Amino acid sequence: MVIKVGELEFEAEFNGWTPIAFSRVFKVETLDNEGNPTGKFRPKDINEDVGLIVETMQSCGMPAMSALLEIFYACIKTATPAFKQTFGDWVKSLPREAFDLQKGDGWAADVMGIVEDNFFPSAPDGVEAAPAKKPRAAASKQS
Repeated sequence: MVIKVGELEFEAEFNGWTPIAFSRVFKVETLDNEGNPTGKFRPKDINEDVGLIVETMQSCGMPAMSALLEIFYACIKTATPAFKQTFGDWVKSLPREAFDLQKGDGWAADVMGIVEDNFFPSAPDGVEAAPAKKPRAAASKQS
């Protein structure tokens, strides 16, 4: 899918490689038993950003922009053609209006759609649940 950010267009795709690309790009500093930084880093799991999005949606009604940008970037990294720009350079290249999440129809809505489709799937429109089966009559003992 093509996601527009101002005049810029990015081919984005969520596939089996997206979580792998995400973990290769984004790292999190590990903590020791007392919660102090160790100076070592581990790959960040895409589910951490999904959790952050859910948490911020519940607390303030808007998704965390950093998490949306990271997922967006991972989706353009795994789309064809290959995207070579680093995350920092890519974010710097975005127009200023890209950082206004108040717009309901911007890139953030497209990325939220990707998150919803891949992490919170529901029944497709027009598909109804099958009716429950009637319980069988219990066998009764007759004496």
